[in-house]
Amino acid sequence: MDIIAWFGAVAELEGALMEDHGDGRLSILFPERLQQRLQVGEMEFFGTQEHDADVGRLLHDRNPIVAGMGEILAAKGRFATAHLSGDQPRIPAPEAFLERCFTAQNFIYRYREQRIEPVSYLVVPLLLSAVSDMKTEQILTIVFNETTHTVPLGSENDLIAALPKALAAAVIVTAVEQTSVAAASLPAILARIKEMARRYAMQAFPEFLRSTERRMRRDLERLQEYYGAIAREIEKSAKKRPAGEEGQEKAVGRLEAARLEYEKKIQDVRDKYAVDLHAEPLGVLRLKMEAVVLHVQVQRRKQVMELKLPVNPLNGRLEALLCASCQSPTLNGCLCDKMHFLCRACHPDCRICRG
Repeated sequence: MDIIAWFGAVAELEGALMEDHGDGRLSILFPERLQQRLQVGEMEFFGTQEHDADVGRLLHDRNPIVAGMGEILAAKGRFATAHLSGDQPRIPAPEAFLERCFTAQNFIYRYREQRIEPVSYLVVPLLLSAVSDMKTEQILTIVFNETTHTVPLGSENDLIAALPKALAAAVIVTAVEQTSVAAASLPAILARIKEMARRYAMQAFPEFLRSTERRMRRDLERLQEYYGAIAREIEKSAKKRPAGEEGQEKAVGRLEAARLEYEKKIQDVRDKYAVDLHAEPLGVLRLKMEAVVLHVQVQRRKQVMELKLPVNPLNGRLEALLCASCQSPTLNGCLCDKMHFLCRACHPDCRICRG
């Protein structure tokens, strides 16, 4: 389901009247309570193309109206939650465990303590799409620890094995529980997860990206040959004519016109083969359990802060921190001058500090 169909379906569930005009466009008559909640008028026109913004509202995943509709769904308890029970053994040698799993590039850290704490994971299947002159799709599942904002790498198979037991006791999250945790934080967390998914797309669609690159280079080479031949023909024709200022000016004018047209065609080809990456959540499962959490003090120069590093209860691995700049999960990182955790590829260019 694309974003326009999803938006229309949710609006109808909430009592709105929807008319689908085709081509990704629809008009909606909103009830008064939705008008106030979403800050929209009684009758609104929506679309997904740039020209739709001229006559109505443009829908995309960063539109606050879409975020508001997502919050309405969350408040209605449309996200399932499940619990996994079981005693978590403490790490026998936490300092040695950290030394094996966690690498500090430009800071030092000190183990403080370990605690058994409740943690909450979001299991989010996403429809990952890469769209150019062609389109390809894939289902990608991301697991995110919403308690500590860490990522349990390599836990997918362990999670699949544990889910039947957890889902046997699954319940629908109540509005009270949602407002205490998810209603405020879920849109921001989903935005981070979608950014992670877009990063994964570079690895998920290697053949699609290579094929798109090959076709673009082929078309650019054809353009170069075609307009190169035109330029040579203009120059050849100019040499055959008697020398004169008027003839030279015409040749220069034709060459300039050919150059401008060539540059426009190049941009058209690049636009044609530009790859747009989309990640749409298909659902959310909140999985609650207890985990060993290592409390670590990190220091760079004179600045100190505390980190919580959970040991994933399903596979016993240390969970990865997210790079503040690119949202890539890593256990080998750096700190910028303002103590943002960065992967080695992003350091020292911190996007948070740049604003």
